[in-house]
Amino acid sequence: MNIWTNRERRWRKKGKRGVSPIIATILLVAITVVLAAVLYILISGLTKGPGNTPLGTALTLGTPLENSVAGKFWYNFTVQASGGGIVMNNLNFQIQSSGGGIVPPVAGWTLNVIGLTATSVASYTMTTGTWATGPTVPLTSSMVISLLTQTSMSGNSFVVAGAGSFQGTVSTPIP
Repeated sequence: MNIWTNRERRWRKKGKRGVSPIIATILLVAITVVLAAVLYILISGLTKGPGNTPLGTALTLGTPLENSVAGKFWYNFTVQASGGGIVMNNLNFQIQSSGGGIVPPVAGWTLNVIGLTATSVASYTMTTGTWATGPTVPLTSSMVISLLTQTSMSGNSFVVAGAGSFQGTVSTPIP
């Protein structure tokens, strides 16, 4: 039979005591908040998916320059900023009316991307929505997207839609 001294009994009782209820509650709330934050970060990263870059963060167009000669209208959109590895086949183009509808392209419409050397680096067929030339050429700042139409597009908007790994649209009003 063991005989415990007062000192040994105090030590034993001290070892059996738990954390105060207030401290325990604070710890439980803190752990819950940290776990919720970690789960939010994991799930928000998974819902976006790999490579789905918003087009608006990767592409900026300048105010278009307009010119017309003999019933043909040219609209030149300067690429002010292009990042994130945009290549031509990541882009689709359309004209949106002031009412929000899509203006159907006519066979004579052409869209060319002009490089820094003033030569066409890519050509887009508006009527079929496909790249005729240069689909894998990277889009860089200072390139010019040149749209040729047989009718005035004033009051409408030029819309660049993301495809592939780019999502969303960039819209520029046509003066």
